Amino acid sequence: MISGRALRYFDTVARCRSLRQAAAQLHIAPTAISRQIDLLEHQLGAPLIERGPNGISLTAAGELLAAQAQRTLRDLERVQEHIADLKGLRTGRVSLQVAEGVVAGLLAPTLAKMGQRYPHLSFDIGIVSASQMVEALRRGDADIGLSFFMPRHDDIVPFASAELHHHAVMAPGHPLTAASEVSLHTLAEHRLILPDESYGARQALERAAHRAGVTLIPTFKTASLETQKALALNGAGVLVLPPMAVARECQLGQLISIPLAPSELEAARIDLCVYRHRQRSFATEACLSLLASALQTLPV
Repeated sequence: MISGRALRYFDTVARCRSLRQAAAQLHIAPTAISRQIDLLEHQLGAPLIERGPNGISLTAAGELLAAQAQRTLRDLERVQEHIADLKGLRTGRVSLQVAEGVVAGLLAPTLAKMGQRYPHLSFDIGIVSASQMVEALRRGDADIGLSFFMPRHDDIVPFASAELHHHAVMAPGHPLTAASEVSLHTLAEHRLILPDESYGARQALERAAHRAGVTLIPTFKTASLETQKALALNGAGVLVLPPMAVARECQLGQLISIPLAPSELEAARIDLCVYRHRQRSFATEACLSLLASALQTLPV
């Protein structure tokens, strides 16, 4: 039988791809990890890792075990959380996979409040696309997903949703700052900073442009929200985002947010999602509740 210790050691090595780094994370000697991996290879009858000049790589068998180890260890952690719930200990860890645009205006203030209310909870936060989020929820790598334009699937359940209108966002001094509203035709005349076509927000913008008979050609195309904002802050072009994504910069007067014509562009749907077939711990339920409440108070 494979021991939990060996599985945990192997999972750490698989993530680090280095015995030395894994040993440092686990606070043990590298030889102790080597012994456990040797034992696993003996039990499974197959090599799991290959040592090379650039570190460790996984064999085909190692890749299979790594995927299973990650799921098994996360499931065991969830069992521990549920047992702690039975004892009323209010402990646990919540794994969230989110869109970058929800962090500053929604996620960060909500988790700060939750940390004050439940000081023994901890959080893992990953920044991913909506499609990556769906797979993370299914694999058990994420307890909660929070993103714009989440794809609809029978096994991914929207716990709460809200709609936010898009704005054109630019640096002070840009010609569009004098407008009370920006049309897609006007937007097309300016240098644009947009995400790539794999993002739901870009797809919604392209659908609206097609209906309006407009072609939007971005001068800058990047998936990184921080890069988009940095370009806009330097006067390089115009963003198309819900105001929540740039609330801090607008409050400081670094960026100006002008509404897009609501009749032209559909509202940005933001979804708080979970996997249908997984029991939720106290920590996850508490986090969902606070995030759902925060969603309903967002300015549209």
